[in-house]
Amino acid sequence: MIILPEQVTQAIEVLENSGYDAYIVGECVRELLIGNNPQDYDIVTNAGINDILFAFRDYRISDEFMKRGEVLVTVVGMIIQVSPYRREVVGNRVMYAEDLETDLFRRGFTMNAMAYSPRAGLIDPFGGRASLRPDPNAAAEEERKEREEELTDDPDIGDIPRRRTGVSRLPARVIAIGEMQSRTTKENGKSVTETWYDMSRCFSSDPSRILEAIRYCAEGEYIIEDKTREAIRSNVSCFEYAEKDKLFSELSRIVMGKYAGRVLEQYADILKFLLPEIEPCIDFEQHSVHHDFTVWTHICKSVGYAVPELPIRFAMLFHDLGKPDCCSIDPHGQGHFKGHGERSRLLAERIMRRLEFPAALSEEISWLVFYHDKDIPEERSELKRLLDALGADDLRKLIQCEIADSRAKKTDSETQDVQRLRASAAALREILDTGECYNIRQLAITPRELMERRLVSSEQEAEQLMNALFDMVLDKPSFNNKLMLLDMAEKSKQRLDEIMAERERAAAEKRTAQAMKHRRSEPVYTRKKK
Repeated sequence: MIILPEQVTQAIEVLENSGYDAYIVGECVRELLIGNNPQDYDIVTNAGINDILFAFRDYRISDEFMKRGEVLVTVVGMIIQVSPYRREVVGNRVMYAEDLETDLFRRGFTMNAMAYSPRAGLIDPFGGRASLRPDPNAAAEEERKEREEELTDDPDIGDIPRRRTGVSRLPARVIAIGEMQSRTTKENGKSVTETWYDMSRCFSSDPSRILEAIRYCAEGEYIIEDKTREAIRSNVSCFEYAEKDKLFSELSRIVMGKYAGRVLEQYADILKFLLPEIEPCIDFEQHSVHHDFTVWTHICKSVGYAVPELPIRFAMLFHDLGKPDCCSIDPHGQGHFKGHGERSRLLAERIMRRLEFPAALSEEISWLVFYHDKDIPEERSELKRLLDALGADDLRKLIQCEIADSRAKKTDSETQDVQRLRASAAALREILDTGECYNIRQLAITPRELMERRLVSSEQEAEQLMNALFDMVLDKPSFNNKLMLLDMAEKSKQRLDEIMAERERAAAEKRTAQAMKHRRSEPVYTRKKK
């Protein structure tokens, strides 16, 4: 049973009371059927744009997307999109439709081509609800395997039977909406009609749906149905005329998905037509004791291990693309990839230009890719110096990239390198949380105070003394106290005076010695022996 929010029910009633049909459609219906709570609701109706505006005249209305045939209506704090039936939407150009089924057909996938209203119930002309359930044959096979393995002997516990807990849930299927095609040919003088179900229009009309299908698999437990996958493979050339903003949006959602690592590896045969730079990485062996996987498998795993932040996920997707171009094998058969960070950066920038990434995001990803293998110091004082040089946010993201990269190298993801990087990440959080000094401007005293107290006589001396105090505070954070720093500065001043006096004495002695060396000697006369 589908239960709608009160605001959505009210919006439907407004249209129905005005004499029109109204249904919620698309992803919100799908999410309600699988038990989720959607945040966005779309309503379609047989009313025209002006009729919709008149029906909701007492409500707050936004016409921001009216060129696309969409009216945003605010009902008790909820924004609901209301649209007439549409046949096609390309940019700001709209072709309207006469009936609901035509509007549903344009939505591409069966699971999105469902409508619902409290009055008419669920309308599912393309079998979308069935696609959300496991395939009957596959489900029967899975059930058979579960029965066979329900009682097993675990070698770790002798002959005590171990009962499997839970039944694995088969994923829903992504199925493209197609249409029946037919053609008549003549064989041996007889007309023969051939009929088939063609899904090509789904992807040729909107190439971003190729990535949309993969995105469902990355975000939830879906698989692409075999015939749909074949149709995708047949239409990958459509990427050439796809809208770049849609491709970027879908690719972003793929890499941010919960199952991104698995899906990138599973559908590499499709993604390589959008990102040809990944093809050399597929099945490329690294020949390294540090890596258990091929380059592409390592990349996919690193994306899956990365924290869900867009710059970090994309940096992991691009960080090793340059390895095949930089590979060299030493006499011992070990692979080396000198300069692959720079090569990967260049390939990443080419991809980002082609797909029109936002400039700020591109710059951040490029920087992370180039420095993804930079050494992160273990010593706290050196970590603070790096923090001062890079900034808190950049260093945090760099460490997160290196953690994901290190975890994806070996079958055992928790190596010593990973533990060391985690310790650095924890130390960084502690430094920032406690306000520990990592920048010379955070010292408890200023150069002006040093000059006012006549501890230094010039700005140059003040700078030298501040640097000396900063070095001490990096090693001993508790020293960053004004009284303590002033005391150390005075002692440093005294010691500096002693050093300067010692240097002056040494210089004077040196000058005296040089003067004696060049002084004209007295002549020595010796009397000749007779």
